[in-house]
Amino acid sequence: MALVTSGRTVGVVRVTARRAAVLTACLLLAGCGGEAADPEPRAEPAPAEAGQSAASTADPATATTPAEAALAVALRAEDLPAGWTVQANPVADGDLSDDPSLEGICGVSFPSEAHRTAKHPVVGLDPEGTATVVSEAIAYDSADAGALALTELRDAFESCPAGDRTLVEPPAVEGLAGTVVAVRYRLADGTTQDVVAQGRGAVVSVLIAEDPAAGAAAAGSIATRMAALPAPAIGG
Repeated sequence: MALVTSGRTVGVVRVTARRAAVLTACLLLAGCGGEAADPEPRAEPAPAEAGQSAASTADPATATTPAEAALAVALRAEDLPAGWTVQANPVADGDLSDDPSLEGICGVSFPSEAHRTAKHPVVGLDPEGTATVVSEAIAYDSADAGALALTELRDAFESCPAGDRTLVEPPAVEGLAGTVVAVRYRLADGTTQDVVAQGRGAVVSVLIAEDPAAGAAAAGSIATRMAALPAPAIGG
């Protein structure tokens, strides 16, 4: 495991967990329980199409609240390589009470979960329709809560039990925004996954990818939009 810190409090570590499923409403790292969803893409229901459309047109520069800011940094098809698509998974009625984002990663409790106000889960599908990138853009009720979430995530990875995972050298992703936690791990079956979390104020983006290049490209694009968020919109 490696941990690198800078003036931006950039934590770089590596961890592991497996399951890339198309229609999942929570980050894979946290674990959702039950069986993995059908790996084949499905016709998108109306809420998913609406959420996808809203995210793809949201201008980060015009965001006025953390919820709007999180929508503007949600994963988009244009963040991914040519031929890839995305599947939005909107939270039903916006109720996060039984819909964790980070809770349970490495068996750790995240008090910051109680401070979430909105989230936008999106899955990236490669040209074969396989879910290879999973992301969440999360809004918190304050900049302090967003910072706490990233600190908790970093600390969880640093203490994560090995289990069936091997921590390896972290991914080198340039140009990320704000505070960053980056992790890479190898699973027992040889699969490697990258985790890239970045946050400014009350908004945090968390992405997990089995394709390092696609994950890095998506994280970079998200960082560009995150950097364009007005300070008042993210509690700055």
